[in-house]
Amino acid sequence: MLVSHSGRFHADEVFAIAMILMIEDREIVRSRDQEVIDQAEIVLDVGGEYDPERLRFDHHQNSFTRAREDGTPYATAGLFWEHYGAKILAAKGLEGDYETQFALEWVDKKIIRDIDAVDNGLFTEDPRPSVSMLVGMMNVSSSDDIERQEAAFQDAIAFTRNILNNFIQAAIKEAEVVVALEACAKNVEEGILVLAENLPFKDFIRSHPEITRVVYPKGSEGYGVFCNGKENHFPERFRGLREEALQAATGLEDAVFCHKSGFMSVCKSFESALAMAKSH
Repeated sequence: MLVSHSGRFHADEVFAIAMILMIEDREIVRSRDQEVIDQAEIVLDVGGEYDPERLRFDHHQNSFTRAREDGTPYATAGLFWEHYGAKILAAKGLEGDYETQFALEWVDKKIIRDIDAVDNGLFTEDPRPSVSMLVGMMNVSSSDDIERQEAAFQDAIAFTRNILNNFIQAAIKEAEVVVALEACAKNVEEGILVLAENLPFKDFIRSHPEITRVVYPKGSEGYGVFCNGKENHFPERFRGLREEALQAATGLEDAVFCHKSGFMSVCKSFESALAMAKSH
């Protein structure tokens, strides 16, 4: 039996429940009754205890002070991801300690950390839309209607499970190519990373400022050039141009397109894409 608190639900415990359901079936009980809590195998977001060895995952008590290196405090979603994340990734088919650690950090950075921050009140003055807001809005207007609230809770679990699964699949895809990308990054010349295949590189290059632009194959379109950060965007004279106009501006006879913000372009041949990547 897994016990979480009754009443209004929040993104942190709903995401945590979605995590556990990815690897095992559990009876979910929502209660604040200490006798019920004491009988549970897993307790999250209630009970006033943090003891991962006993599968107790509350963070509301004053004695809980854990935070990430950047200062973001943990809530139940982060504690559960830390405890169960590697098992979930293995169940999804990811192998390798290095790849697993990469994926764990990727998912935490992309979604879990923000959920924890919101639950700990870090963005109370910032009414921006967030996944935490979306989950919170799934509560019924009055939690006194137990039947409707339980139905809303189940809907929230299904909703968060789909979201989390998409993030995990994306993380696995990124993790599975990170070693290949690191090998390619050793051969960067003039700030240009050349890829023989279209690997998911955008997150990777953000942590490699020495890479200014990436040349990569785009299937039938030819070759793309992606710029790493605004400071490396294409010059104004190329932006928003297509085909003949872009060819005249660049001197490249098979240039196809340059985005109006200058962050990417497309050419039909590798040679032209590489020349485009070297332009200033």
